[in-house]
Amino acid sequence: MNAFANDENKITEAKIDNRLIQVSSVGVVTLPPDRCRLTIRVTSTKENVADVKESTTRRLDYIIQTLHNHSVKDSDIQISKSMRRSDSMYQMDVEVTALFIDLHKCQNVSNLLVEKLDPTVTVCLPEFFHSSVTLQNLRHQASLLAIHNAKQKAQEMARFVNQSVGRPISIKEQENKEWQGTEESAEEFLTPRTLQQKLNDASVTVSSKISITFELKPKVKKSGPDAVKS
Repeated sequence: MNAFANDENKITEAKIDNRLIQVSSVGVVTLPPDRCRLTIRVTSTKENVADVKESTTRRLDYIIQTLHNHSVKDSDIQISKSMRRSDSMYQMDVEVTALFIDLHKCQNVSNLLVEKLDPTVTVCLPEFFHSSVTLQNLRHQASLLAIHNAKQKAQEMARFVNQSVGRPISIKEQENKEWQGTEESAEEFLTPRTLQQKLNDASVTVSSKISITFELKPKVKKSGPDAVKS
């Protein structure tokens, strides 16, 4: 997982009391989106039903073939069709939604369809998001990082009093926070966003604060290499 920890992981609190050491620490991880959703709309208006169906079908076939050429499975493609009549004209609207796990392929398909198809086809900007499994793993990773930081701090504090850290007595999650994007002002979001900015906006950060109580044990003196052998 391409997650990384930021400086907030350095926040720790420690207290030594009665052969126990209690440490609180924060684990923070951030991950960019791992899924992309692309929506393509086809609209055609003709005087008879056969012509409007032929017009949309021809463009739809090209869209589906392009998706298949970029390794998009049928199970990741959704198609909806609707037709309505206005006076003597028929209008047919087709919407195709495709899910990608490769963000670069999503961008390539989007660019190709804009280039090759006429204005009756609208290619929407890609939408970036995380799968539910990825989000669950990210939350788990933040908790593990907080535990790691807490144990590391406990070991540092124990050395000051010539002790060593024993087994954990209790582990409690004190706080869990999750947010999306960056801390930019609302005014900045009023301007058009670049693709890279959209990726940053869709990044998710998870923060977990863990409190752990460890046993403290006296350090065991090791025998030196020159110990007398029997």
